[in-house]
Amino acid sequence: MNILLKIRRGDRLESFEIPYKDGMTLLDALHYIKEYIDPSLSYRHFCRAGICGTCAVNINGFPKLACKEQLLPYTLEEEPILIEPLNNAPILKDLVVDLSNMVRSFKDYEIWVYPKEQPTKIDPELSHHIENASDCILCYACQSFCPEVKDKFYAGPLFFAKFYKLYIDPRDQKHGFRLLEALNSKIMHCLSCNKCNNVCPKEVHPATLIRELISF
Repeated sequence: MNILLKIRRGDRLESFEIPYKDGMTLLDALHYIKEYIDPSLSYRHFCRAGICGTCAVNINGFPKLACKEQLLPYTLEEEPILIEPLNNAPILKDLVVDLSNMVRSFKDYEIWVYPKEQPTKIDPELSHHIENASDCILCYACQSFCPEVKDKFYAGPLFFAKFYKLYIDPRDQKHGFRLLEALNSKIMHCLSCNKCNNVCPKEVHPATLIRELISF
């Protein structure tokens, strides 16, 4: 059985037909193309275990991790699979996007804990909430799928989830600053469309955290 992939490469689509093997993921398919058909194909990958987040791409218009996306359901549909780079980020080449702006924003928003002088105990239930909000792997899927991110003053679901995590963390001495930063970054402009919830591979549920942060 063969499977057809259409890959966005700049302003054109290129088609690649490859043999399907049981258990094949989209990342496996990209590796096959690079090794046997076109070594110039560019994409990111690292851990192959859904942990690093680097292999996120658009699959039929929906951002997903290539290493976790099984191709079997697509073979049953017998339709070409459209592979494109993530939205809301400059394209460097083929499926590789420039995420340097995300890194700069982490520095600008100071997304790290400013520890208090005295050790702070954390309630187990609160610790669970902090851990859930910390599961983000920076894959950029939520930012890519958020329609409001086109507003350059809107921080986006990735960063609002980080603001939430820091706001509820009793170890952070900049507690009030986090909420103010979220407000200044247009958190109230969230459309509550839940698109970021639907694409997060780690089920961080940024839209839910945004609503909780607004309610504080």
